[in-house]
Amino acid sequence: MKVDFNTDADHIGIPLNKYGLSGYSFMVFCAFLLGLGFVVSPSTFVTNSYRYSNPQLIFVIGLFFIIICGPVTVILFYRLFVMKYGLTINMDGIMNNATIASFGFINWKDITKINKEEGDYPISIVLHVNSPEEFIQSQPNIFKRRSAADNYKKYGSPAVINTYSLKCDYDELYSFLKDTLKTYKVDAK
Repeated sequence: MKVDFNTDADHIGIPLNKYGLSGYSFMVFCAFLLGLGFVVSPSTFVTNSYRYSNPQLIFVIGLFFIIICGPVTVILFYRLFVMKYGLTINMDGIMNNATIASFGFINWKDITKINKEEGDYPISIVLHVNSPEEFIQSQPNIFKRRSAADNYKKYGSPAVINTYSLKCDYDELYSFLKDTLKTYKVDAK
């Protein structure tokens, strides 16, 4: 596992997978530019096809692309160029910034057990929490609450670490998290 030990603080940082993130960033940025083209000159994109012969429809589609892809592009570029770690582990808990819909910080005392979900790609690490409904409601916005609720339906817990965006060995990360949970659970007693 490529773990970056920060000597200035008592934490372990798992870096983001910049290679995969750059591909997503490029695709979303291209969709944003396409939307910009649709808005600036919709008549250029009119075809003889009945479905796409209306410049107003193309303009609206362009606005949709700009509204959705603009903020996502900014977030992805921020993650690509500014954020150093996708997952930060310390004695207080886990800070998950691996994806846009990540749950943020979770304290060790709130985690009851850790499972690995290998059914489909990506491999997910499921952190079971004491009160899932309360955890879902504590998410800062509707997008993250919806994501946490979907995780709860699919995995039985709202706190899931999607490992595809992290630069590490998944099995080693899973073992490390399980051992760390045992350590902090024993220390808390």
